[in-house]
Amino acid sequence: MKFGKTFETHLTIEWRRQYMRYGDLKVLIKRGVDRAPPPATTPDYEIQAYYRAFEETFLMECQNELTRVNNFFLEKLSEARRKHNTLKIQLLAYSHVPGHTSSDLSIGSNRIASHLPNRRRSSAEKKMTQRQLRSAYSEFYLSLVLLQNYQSLNETGFRKICKKYDKYLRSTAGAEWFDRNVEFAPFTDGHLLQYIIAEVEDLYTLHLAGGDRSMAMAKLRVPPLGEPTPPFMVFRAGLSLGMLIMLVMATAAIYWKRPPTADNIPGFMRLYRGPFTWVIFNFFMAANVAGWQRAGVNHVLIFEIDPRSHLLPATFLEIACVFGILWALSMLGFLLHDLIFVPDPFLFPLALILIMLGMLVVPLPIMNWPARWWTMKLVGRVVSAPLHYVGFADFWMGDQMVSLGNCLVDHYYIFRFYATCWLRSHLMINCFKPDVMVPIMSSLPAWFRFAQCLRRFRDSGSKSVSYLINAGKYSTTFLVVLFSTLRSQTDGGYGNTFNNPFTWLFLASNVVAFIYGYLWDVLRDFGLFRIFRGEHIFLRPQLVYPVPVYYFVIVEDLVLRLVWAFEFVLLYHDWISAYNMKTISSLLEITRFIWNFVRLEHEHLYNCGKFRATRDIYLAALNPRQERLLESMMDETDGVTHRRNTKERIRLGKEYF
Repeated sequence: MKFGKTFETHLTIEWRRQYMRYGDLKVLIKRGVDRAPPPATTPDYEIQAYYRAFEETFLMECQNELTRVNNFFLEKLSEARRKHNTLKIQLLAYSHVPGHTSSDLSIGSNRIASHLPNRRRSSAEKKMTQRQLRSAYSEFYLSLVLLQNYQSLNETGFRKICKKYDKYLRSTAGAEWFDRNVEFAPFTDGHLLQYIIAEVEDLYTLHLAGGDRSMAMAKLRVPPLGEPTPPFMVFRAGLSLGMLIMLVMATAAIYWKRPPTADNIPGFMRLYRGPFTWVIFNFFMAANVAGWQRAGVNHVLIFEIDPRSHLLPATFLEIACVFGILWALSMLGFLLHDLIFVPDPFLFPLALILIMLGMLVVPLPIMNWPARWWTMKLVGRVVSAPLHYVGFADFWMGDQMVSLGNCLVDHYYIFRFYATCWLRSHLMINCFKPDVMVPIMSSLPAWFRFAQCLRRFRDSGSKSVSYLINAGKYSTTFLVVLFSTLRSQTDGGYGNTFNNPFTWLFLASNVVAFIYGYLWDVLRDFGLFRIFRGEHIFLRPQLVYPVPVYYFVIVEDLVLRLVWAFEFVLLYHDWISAYNMKTISSLLEITRFIWNFVRLEHEHLYNCGKFRATRDIYLAALNPRQERLLESMMDETDGVTHRRNTKERIRLGKEYF
């Protein structure tokens, strides 16, 4: 792989603008060679003057890049030192129990010991727990590895570009500039950074891993950056997909030859639609993760997932295929129940639901337990939204549940069927008729998001009205569900549905919800319509995906938000059954997974603007004595012997130090 590709693959995406512009410098070299005067018709002095001017231009660009890289590296290194010393103080507060001394923390200062009696007396002060310290050190260690990668990648980039310059220009100026400037640049001095990394490993091992270094490194170690998906994982996903395709084809053929009995068809269709929607949703999630990864959108950071245990696209595809295989096998069992001597076919949908539920909630360290636990916690936080702070992952999951609203209603029907109708054949005909719980279940996802918006407004220091406006968007769902329910209950008393006043209220509430939701999507969630002229008209200055994607999303979101209108027309003219129309609308609703691409890209650009490449670290507030201690620790040297002498440091780095 060429270095340019390796450079783009391994850089930290949120810091992209702070890396040396290797690609631009390579283009500059090519342009300089292409525009060189032809030797056959140009005097030697003009050729020499051209190359001297180009050399000056190129080296000036390199110097500008070096200055920017040095500034950013030193800024991040200073942040790292402050976080490191703050964490040591917090670890000291946690570790000061019989058997521990201040010297255990390798901070080598008698001033720290002088603070211990005061800390004992102020035991009411808030201290970080072991779990919080482990999480903080784990994330801090990741930030150090990213900074080390930034250091290494930029140094290699400067070396490669200088060699490329010397090769194409037949010069030694590139190598000389590198030796004179980059070799002794502040960002290439890795001693302090390596010292901090080593000390973090030692402190974690001693105080948070019980002295077990292998366990400590297992918790701290970061997967190699830019590592491709393991071949065996790709093979498993491909094998699962092939099995699913074969089973779906077999199921379709058997359904054609041996359809269920007339009495069982309503139950068959209703009981399998909900799980089918869930299977398709998982395939869309696999597409989302693959798209984010390919475009460089750091979904792992946005969702605040531990990068050591996040799922790759192939794993998502495998999960979707496994659920699909279970769904197809269950349908085959239903269709062939008499041939395999199972008298009741409705055992198979029940088994499917229980197995899928068990695969999600069984607390065993198998089948990607960290990801399953993360999902369950996130769903729990959505359901209990008003009771705690709401983060991005919380309201993202809430929006996914809004898209799965019909699927949620289908699962309510499944629960009601097995709780009240199963084994009671005389009640079978009424098992799938709406009851009072259906509109409540339809409104629940919107309520979760409504409550989240109110909680965000409460917690926001600025009391931003945008949270209330977003809450208003979800409140329109309550009106749509209310008038839809009243219309369906009263339509039988009118000769024409347009004579029913609730029909007009239903249409009006849908129009309001459509306009409200669409404008919020494109203006707030996608951040589009920021430019009204030029090449990217109706878009925004910074784009991650190809330009046509955004225009497609604008139209696609408009069409999908108008599905209710198509549904109303088709049902009014009896061109389609209500069940089939609801199935189509359920699938179309979850195809709004394309919303996920642009919404996360918008959040990703926010992180890039803040140069945020790791999760925020929780640190308990320091008391005034600890603040003074921190400042004194920042003033001390870190015991690192630097390889350059003082004169060189002053000459080459005085603008940074």
